[in-house]
Amino acid sequence: MTGKKLFTEHERTFARNKFVYPVVSRRSQGLSIGINLNPDKVCNFDCIYCQVDRRSDSDIPFVETDQLLTELKEMFAFAKSGEIFETEKFKTTPSHLRRINDIAFSGDGEPTTFKNFPEIIKACAELKREYQLDNVKMVLITNASVFDRLEVKRGLEILDQNEGEIWAKLDAGTQEYFKIIDRSPMKFSRLLKNITTVAQKRPIVIQSLFMNVNNEPPTQKEQEAY
Repeated sequence: MTGKKLFTEHERTFARNKFVYPVVSRRSQGLSIGINLNPDKVCNFDCIYCQVDRRSDSDIPFVETDQLLTELKEMFAFAKSGEIFETEKFKTTPSHLRRINDIAFSGDGEPTTFKNFPEIIKACAELKREYQLDNVKMVLITNASVFDRLEVKRGLEILDQNEGEIWAKLDAGTQEYFKIIDRSPMKFSRLLKNITTVAQKRPIVIQSLFMNVNNEPPTQKEQEAY
């Protein structure tokens, strides 16, 4: 695999795994161990730039927690030993990136909608301690849509105790543009409130993507609102 493909091919399958997938990311400056909590490809947003093909059915209808944790154990051991960097996919990884940087909860949909979200966060944190990866971050990549749910709040508190980091997407400054880009029925005001409330308790990273839509960039009004 060329250096370019190493950083651009982030497919969510690896070997025989169903839920755990490794990627090397320039952003993370190391190996990011992804956890797909939405293998059914169900998401409560329908962003116009999403690369997940939701027109095709998934052959994995739900998360098998025991299988996920088994895959994570194996990945921890594989990565810590350095054997992962002997595989065809990762053998071109630069030496300074040959480190486990984070465990990233993401996948083919919004991870916080997983019904056992706090339980899986807790179980993964326990495994991280078991493998003496105390300095490895636990990153939640999220659209922030259900931060106001009780079980999600519990999950965020567990993240706080385990080198947690939240990356929340925010692609708009107005309700009108939000509907165009993220195509969600939720109110934009609720999304802003969710992000603000969570950010009052811990640091939060905002991820935004602004693009031409029908060959037109965001209006000046939209840019000023953002």
